[in-house]
Amino acid sequence: MNLTPWRRRGMVQPFASDIDDLFNRFWNNGDSDLVSHLPEVFHARGFPAVNIAETEGSFCITMDCPGLDEKDIQVEAMGTNLVISGERKWEEEKKGKEYRRVESQYGKFERMVALPTNVRLEPGKIDAAYKKGVLSITVPKLEKTPAAKIPVHAG
Repeated sequence: MNLTPWRRRGMVQPFASDIDDLFNRFWNNGDSDLVSHLPEVFHARGFPAVNIAETEGSFCITMDCPGLDEKDIQVEAMGTNLVISGERKWEEEKKGKEYRRVESQYGKFERMVALPTNVRLEPGKIDAAYKKGVLSITVPKLEKTPAAKIPVHAG
């Protein structure tokens, strides 16, 4: 017999909690460990991971793309967005081995990186380099991002 814990519910939360309970019952279906057995792709946030750094004159975007060749990656400038897409294909060798667990992520991906309006998204100005499984994109700024202290007044 499964016991369901009683929770005090606020006025705003009852519907959301009911939906959460429904999904938990669906995925668990009597086996509380079922969700942990799902492939890692169901738990992942973004594939592949993107890091964005800002320097005085540019934005630097890095993306981990292990197992890809540079021809498998496309970078496009669209407005103030940078769209990075590609595909990591599954190439299984059957030579007497059977996989018991695969945590690597495969398939098509597309990441859109929204950049501020003070960047120069001109194809000739953007530098994209791929080395040792890491894609590095440098997008120059039109001007330095202004920084100023704002005084806080009482009342």
